[in-house]
Amino acid sequence: MATPKKHKRLNLVLPEWIHRGLKRLVADEGVTIQSWIEETIKAAVLEGGYATPPLNYHSLAALVLDNYKVLQEETTITESRLEAIAAGAVASEADLVRIARALDLEEEFVMGLAQQEANGGLAKAS
Repeated sequence: MATPKKHKRLNLVLPEWIHRGLKRLVADEGVTIQSWIEETIKAAVLEGGYATPPLNYHSLAALVLDNYKVLQEETTITESRLEAIAAGAVASEADLVRIARALDLEEEFVMGLAQQEANGGLAKAS
């Protein structure tokens, strides 16, 4: 149930000298260019607070709280409404869809978190 959306393709055009240096750098680390770029971007996104891995969530409130900044910037959900949801208030279906889209998550996952929270249980990550 708790699955992020599929991967997105990113094309990158680099000057030759950077590409050569990058090849040497990843060879020294024993990884591929793909994995190095993915891990570097992932670290920057996580450290900057722009996203949190979705599989770590067992409640809608925690998801909203950890991604508050992104939801403020990327949705039309008011600050007071976000605060209420983060505190455990019931979210509307429209809010759940907005949260899913802003965080690039499957709507079913976000709705499942809300449903589990409403039922007093925990959503199970697969």
